[in-house]
Amino acid sequence: MKYSLRKQSKEGSSVSFKQVQQEPPLWKSPLIWLCIAGSALLIGVPLVMDRLTHRVNSALLVDVSLSNQRYQTLLEGLCRQYVEHLVEGDVRILEKFADRAIILSNQEFQERDRLSIQNQCKQITTQPSGIGRVPGTSLIDAVSRLETEIEHQQSQGNTRLVAAVVVIQAAELVNHQQQDFTLIKSKIEAIIRKGGAVAIIGPDVDLQNELSRQFSSVKNTQICTYSDAQACLDWLFQIVRK
Repeated sequence: MKYSLRKQSKEGSSVSFKQVQQEPPLWKSPLIWLCIAGSALLIGVPLVMDRLTHRVNSALLVDVSLSNQRYQTLLEGLCRQYVEHLVEGDVRILEKFADRAIILSNQEFQERDRLSIQNQCKQITTQPSGIGRVPGTSLIDAVSRLETEIEHQQSQGNTRLVAAVVVIQAAELVNHQQQDFTLIKSKIEAIIRKGGAVAIIGPDVDLQNELSRQFSSVKNTQICTYSDAQACLDWLFQIVRK
């Protein structure tokens, strides 16, 4: 009886040992290779997509005149949407304007700064020193200041395409001077000719009609209301990154 049990035990041990020997090595397991392939795709695809994404010179021009202060909540939301479209390596230009225009920042966007920049959107309608001394909103001064900034970037060897967002409520007279829409159009066309795109967001009905008439034949321009802001920004960055 004892001999029989020992014999069975030896035979069982022998079978188990043979089964272990017959199991394939771990590195030959299809499941392991599937996990490795999945991890490679998870890491590799975003890296490839990032390398294929064109960096741009982005510009946000914000009307901070008294007539646009009542849209502060909409402006904050638009500002955050704009920041969401930025990727690391883009140049970020922030300009505010009313009776005159001023560049507040011109720097390369870093992913680690996204949250702090979005928090700064809470002060998007704050008038910088020297802005708003006289009534009115000079769209020509805002566009001219951007043109000068772009030319400066290009002189430094930065030839990236420009994605410009102009946020304006109305183009009121400044020192009783009419807006020169022909000149405004020519300056925006200069940006477009170099492959850039321009979105003008938020104009009142009269200004929207005038701008739509001026830019009806100009490619890569959009005139949008605040309610269309998200779609307008999507269009803008899609154009310059393609």
